[in-house]
Amino acid sequence: MSAPLTEKVLLIGWDAADWKIISPLMDEGKMPNLERLVSRGVMGNLATLYPVLSPMLWTSIATGKRAGKHGIHGFTEPDPQTGGIRPITSLGRKTKAIWNILNQNGLKSNVIGWWPSRPVEPINGVMVSNHYHQTTGKRGADWPLSHEDIHPPQLIKPLSELRIHPGELEAEQILPFVPLAHKVDQKTDRRIGTVAKLLAECASVHAAATAIMQLEPWNFMGVYFDAIDHFCHGFMRYHPPRLEWVSETDYEIYKDVINGAYQFHDLMLGTYMQLAGDDTTIIIVSDHGFHPDHLRPRQLPNEPAGPASEHRPFGIFAACGPGIKHDDLVFGASLLDITPTVLTLLGLPLGRDMDGKPLLNAFNTPVEPEYIDSWDSISGDTGELPDELHVAPVDNHEALQQLIDLGYIDSVDTDQKLVVSNTVRELNYNLARDYMDAQQFDKAAILFRDLLSNNPDESRFAVKLFDCYLSMDLVSEAATTLTALIANKKRYAEEATNELAAINNKLEAEGKTIQDTSPDERKAYVKLLKKAGINTDSIRWLTAKLQVAEGKYEAALQTIQKAQSVQVHNLPSLHQLTGNVHLKLKHWQDAEACFQQALAIDPVNSYAHLGLCQTCLAQRKNKQALTEIQTSLGLIFHNPKAHFLHGIALHRCKKIPEAILALERAIQQNPLFPAAHKRLAYIYKNRLYNPTMANHHKQLAKEARKTIRKHRQTLFSIDDVSEQGVTDLSDTISFEDILQTDTDIQAEETIIIVSGLPRSGTSMMMQMLEAGGLSLLTDNTRRPDSHNQKGYYEYEPVKSMAKDIQWLDNAKGKGIKIIAQLLPQLGTRYQYRIIFMERPLSEIINSQKKMLVQSGKTGAHISDLTLASTYKKQITDIRKTLEKHEGKIQTLSINYHETLIQPKTVAEKVNHFLGKTLNETAMAKAVEPALHHQTTTSETSNLR
Repeated sequence: MSAPLTEKVLLIGWDAADWKIISPLMDEGKMPNLERLVSRGVMGNLATLYPVLSPMLWTSIATGKRAGKHGIHGFTEPDPQTGGIRPITSLGRKTKAIWNILNQNGLKSNVIGWWPSRPVEPINGVMVSNHYHQTTGKRGADWPLSHEDIHPPQLIKPLSELRIHPGELEAEQILPFVPLAHKVDQKTDRRIGTVAKLLAECASVHAAATAIMQLEPWNFMGVYFDAIDHFCHGFMRYHPPRLEWVSETDYEIYKDVINGAYQFHDLMLGTYMQLAGDDTTIIIVSDHGFHPDHLRPRQLPNEPAGPASEHRPFGIFAACGPGIKHDDLVFGASLLDITPTVLTLLGLPLGRDMDGKPLLNAFNTPVEPEYIDSWDSISGDTGELPDELHVAPVDNHEALQQLIDLGYIDSVDTDQKLVVSNTVRELNYNLARDYMDAQQFDKAAILFRDLLSNNPDESRFAVKLFDCYLSMDLVSEAATTLTALIANKKRYAEEATNELAAINNKLEAEGKTIQDTSPDERKAYVKLLKKAGINTDSIRWLTAKLQVAEGKYEAALQTIQKAQSVQVHNLPSLHQLTGNVHLKLKHWQDAEACFQQALAIDPVNSYAHLGLCQTCLAQRKNKQALTEIQTSLGLIFHNPKAHFLHGIALHRCKKIPEAILALERAIQQNPLFPAAHKRLAYIYKNRLYNPTMANHHKQLAKEARKTIRKHRQTLFSIDDVSEQGVTDLSDTISFEDILQTDTDIQAEETIIIVSGLPRSGTSMMMQMLEAGGLSLLTDNTRRPDSHNQKGYYEYEPVKSMAKDIQWLDNAKGKGIKIIAQLLPQLGTRYQYRIIFMERPLSEIINSQKKMLVQSGKTGAHISDLTLASTYKKQITDIRKTLEKHEGKIQTLSINYHETLIQPKTVAEKVNHFLGKTLNETAMAKAVEPALHHQTTTSETSNLR
């Protein structure tokens, strides 16, 4: 470890805070504490990630990793306990957060309200979940907290008493935000209540944080406030200047809410600065901004998470204290850089698997960061929750759906199943967008294609898939996708038009209008109206992008000119696309004019500056190109194309070492970048006269092109991808035996369970037990078929174990089949001996797939590799759960293939485990190797 730059770090999160609002307030002296902080430290923009969804972003801030690595992909997730959904939890996070890393290095952390942090982790310090402050019920009603909300649990009672209910607020506490509150009829206008709720929740977090800050020791403290984001979503439309579509009455009443919210946060900041003292480095960040000006959208996209369109791509970064420069600016910061920066401040190495970098230009002394491969591979007391509690919500849900479709678990009711299915869809959509933002277009395309296949009426999936194909230069596939999208839109529009006509005819016959119908009917009618109309400008926009990819530049310009209304919300995208077309046509002046128009709309547009750099490079205006690309990188640093152009500009300006660094950074951000390797090869050969390095980069460029071609091929060979996954996981899940020293068995009181994954040989073992003389609990509801010619040996109530286990009384002294995923429901009421069947995962999954195809079911919508990995983790977690039932459960693992080859040996082993009362000879004879060998051969032939 290197020497720390500070002993303590206080990280304050203001969700959605934006310099566009803060700067005028500071200039007017209305945010004096933040003004004092930045004058003593540094400030800058903080580039966000896409999609701009807070749970994903704040987890990236806390880990230094993108969503594809950290595992949090949205606002809700499937609940494996209820079969429904729940708010996003910390259980899906699959990498260490900053507080876990600090924990294993002996440092104390207090984490307040971080999103998501429920259930809280048992860190060395205090953790208060993001559910702590959320109001439930009326004033005076129960407002419970649990061990999932507070760690350590002895703080539950004192912290619960610090919360503030909206009903406790007085009028004078609301008036600074809504001075004309007396003019509001609160029976019909609930917005005053919204202000009160947000203020109370914000004050509750503040009360808990300041108390803990003073009473509990810490090296790192993270405090998260969501109030600014909620205030903005509710009241930004009323913020000055008044928009033409906002009524003057609403404007006058609510125009002060946003500024009031920021000033309230500044007051709280003053308290933190005082309590922290001069020996603490204070960092303030936001995950994104919020459009406060002419870029405010009038309407939101009609899709889940549509309100995210109000977000601006830049949050705030400000820091002061030990280790930090005074009165300086920071450029090129990303929210991925916060955890690496905190680790560097505290003298700890960074993980090479982190996507961010430390903000070295914010430090007052030169620092050379240290690195390790990954903190996830470093053992120690991390303060994390037990492994068996962690889940990958989507994969877990899909594996559960596989078992439901195979008939081993009861299905959830239709409405609940639809809700869960929609949740999984959105989580996968968000993950695909994260891959796309990370320029991992092959991964994104596979997800978008699956989403579109399962949801053909969702045009947003087709649009994203179209963009992925264009990004990978798969022009033909993009054209096919666009053609299908247009055909679907026309078909859906025609269907909606016919439905509207039928509704109108019925209303006319009844002498009614649509206004005479119920609210739900009117809502459905409006939805049909939208569906019946085809946005031709949106289609033209996509067509123009395709024409550019096809090299039809003049045609693209003509198409763009017909699509002026696509300039929705006055965004600069139309000018950027037009500028890029002019670049292709070598119309440098026209291109420059387009990018300047984009900047006139949005002056902090990184991509417009990138476009200007390209026009300058084309005209050999190298110094100007260097200025433009440095401005672009100062806004968004994580852009490999920008670093590539930076390298070219530096090369032309004869800054060779800097050019090499820029090109290497482009490759670091995009390892498959042949053009960057080619440029490096040129520099090493013709500028540095180093043929060895030149040839090295030529070879790397060749390998990169080869890998890109391979990615494109596998993108259209799902069987190959699936087969590769199964081949990689052709091992057998090892359950390991749990055997007590006392091997005696009380036959009448013990329940004998045959378990394992579906298609692992459980029915074969049940046949052996039956032949050996053990009484079985079965009902033959599921009849024999080609997959199990001797029957499934199942008992129907087993499928509902999550709801009821009273029937276990009937199983005492008998054998029963229970699939592995249901074993944690057993409880400790009875004695159990479990025979766990093990079989190679490749064979299990192929057998399940064959069974699903013949039954007409789809099963899990994940790859074989992911399904196998999920099964492996589930079995590991199940075993850990069973180990806790000391003295109640014993297990014996039996290998499927050993049973086929050496049935006598297996029979002897099982009989010994069950008390030596069974007929081993009969058990061995029950195994028919020829039948099972035929099945196994047919299932594994696909793997060769």
